[in-house]
Order: sequence, then C-alpha cells, then structure tokens
Amino acid sequence: MKKLVLFFVAACVAGVSVFTCRAAESAAPKKAAVFVLNRTRVPGMDDETDGIRDRLAASLAEVDGLSIVDSALATDAYRRWKTTVAEEKSGADAGVFSGAAPTRLAEMLGCDYLIVATVVDARALKRNLNGRLNTVYTLRMTVRVLNAQGESVAGIPAWTRQYPVLDAADGDLAYYNILVDEWVTDAVAALARTQSDWRAPSAPARTEVPFTVTTSIDKTIAELESRTKGVNGEQLAELRRVAGGATVELDGAVVGSAPGTFKATPGLHKLVVRREWMKPYSATVRIAPDASFDIALEMSDEGLAKWGRAEALRADLARRYAEAAQVRGIKVNLDTSNWRDVSGEAPAKVILQKD
Repeated sequence: MKKLVLFFVAACVAGVSVFTCRAAESAAPKKAAVFVLNRTRVPGMDDETDGIRDRLAASLAEVDGLSIVDSALATDAYRRWKTTVAEEKSGADAGVFSGAAPTRLAEMLGCDYLIVATVVDARALKRNLNGRLNTVYTLRMTVRVLNAQGESVAGIPAWTRQYPVLDAADGDLAYYNILVDEWVTDAVAALARTQSDWRAPSAPARTEVPFTVTTSIDKTIAELESRTKGVNGEQLAELRRVAGGATVELDGAVVGSAPGTFKATPGLHKLVVRREWMKPYSATVRIAPDASFDIALEMSDEGLAKWGRAEALRADLARRYAEAAQVRGIKVNLDTSNWRDVSGEAPAKVILQKD
C-alpha cells in the first residue's frame, strides 16, 4: 500500500525527494531534476529517499552532458507547488508525474527533464538455515526520464537484486542501502548510455524576462531620485550605491541594486537582497514576465544598536544621498524638517542646493 503525505494543500506521494536544475541554453548540458519516490510500506524507507536522491544525483552529476544542481531549490518549489488536476490530488504516482504535472514542475524548476526513480518493492525473507537465521533482502527499483511535456523519453528495465545475510546484526534499512548502492551504479550507467538520445521538449527555448525588485527602504531612495535634477541613469545608479542602496543577488551573482529592473530566465531562482544595517533577505522565488518583488527589510541587531529606529536610518540615508549629490555638483532639493534627528535630539533640517 502506498503511503501518502500532505506537503502543503496538495496530496503528494510520500518520500518524494527532489534535485533541481536551472534553465539551459541550447548548447549547454541537459538540465534535469531528480525525484525519488517510495511506494513500499517498509518502516523508515520514506526517510531514506533523501539519501537515495543524493547518491543518485551525485553520480549523475559526473555524467558528461548532464547538469544536476541544488536540491533545496527544487524541494522548496515542490512543496509550494499547488495541484489542480484531480489525478494529482489523489497523490498517485500516475497523477504527480503525468498529464499537466511534469510541465508545471519543469517550468517551476527551470528544467528540461525529470528523472523519476521509484522504490517499487523492498522485502526481507527470513528463514532458519542449520540453526542460523538467514535473511534474504530483495530490492526492486525503476527509473524513467520525462521531458518537460510529460513524454517518456528514456527508461531502463526494472532492476531487482537480492542480498543474503546470515545472522543479520543491523536493521533492515542498512542492508537495503547496500542494494541501493548497487542500483545507483547500474542506473547511472544505463542513463549515461541513453542520455544523448533523450528527446528535447518541443516547447520554444526560454528567453530572459524582466522582473523588478524593490525594498521597504527604497521608497526613500525613490523620493530622493524624484528630487534630483539633470542626471542620467548612470549617475542615479552611482548615487544609489553611495547612499547605500540594497544589493540584489540572483543565484549567487550580484545583478545590481534595488530599486531596479533585472532579467532572468523564467523559473525558480535564489534571490538575496542585502543592505548595510539590515538583515539579509533570502528566498527562492519564481521569475515570470514582469514579476515584482517588494522586499520588507528588517533592521539587523547591529542596525538597531547603531540607529535605534528606522526613522534615524532613513534620515541618514537621505543625508548621505544629498551629500554625495552635492559633491558631484548634482542639484537636489531635500527637506527633512519633519524627520527626527539621527541623534534623537532636536528635529533636523537638511536642505541641500535648491533649484
């Protein structure tokens, strides 16, 4: 009997583990996400799927022409993915990896292929052999490859092995894992032989789409920029950097500063926003055309120790921006008379170079 687990609002097959990938250009290696499903009733096998996935993914990563990336990204996406198809809601294997499901999963993960491995059966047959306990462990595994449209593009024959043990001293899972290691070796070899023949999805190649990132503190910067006269985009970007605008990172690379518009391929990406005196923001986000991310930054412990409150930090940001503009001969009309002074004493008034 298949065990089911409710991941979020959708019923999905228990023991599912995921490895992910990013979108690929035509000349790049094939990008594949690896799933491991447990369809047995063996106690503890659900918890073993992470380890099976890791071993399979690590070995596949060594295969020329394949690219297997971060598991955390895909796991987060899978848990946030909401099913709408009746078959998917049943939690059945045929529902999660058939119909529209693979297309949506591949889109979210930015992958072209889904490698689906399944623990079909695991059993231990115990017999007395000349006064000693003889246990024969049997493991049955399958693996298949789907493209982003849900079409089966590769598969290998069902794999079954036995492992006899006299007077087994360890738990059953230890011996199943010995068989798993053998299966990983055989499965990777079979997939490596066939991967050059995998049919690519017929969907058009993904292109980069624009998305915007803003933060709670950028409203102050936007107000300052609206009061800055006679400057080009490059000068505004420099003022933003000097004043301490938030740095935006995508998949580990700095792409600019917020507020700003950036481009990336559709799908899941790791977004990180950093700013001095603020707690770093980090999340897996789904990039879609014209997506907008408004990040609420919180003051870090260091920021609270230095400024005490957001108003003081906001006043310092305006002062730094205006001073940087003045040094560069840029006109800024800024009145902060309604703000509290950074020192917490009398109200501050800063008017720098009116028109």
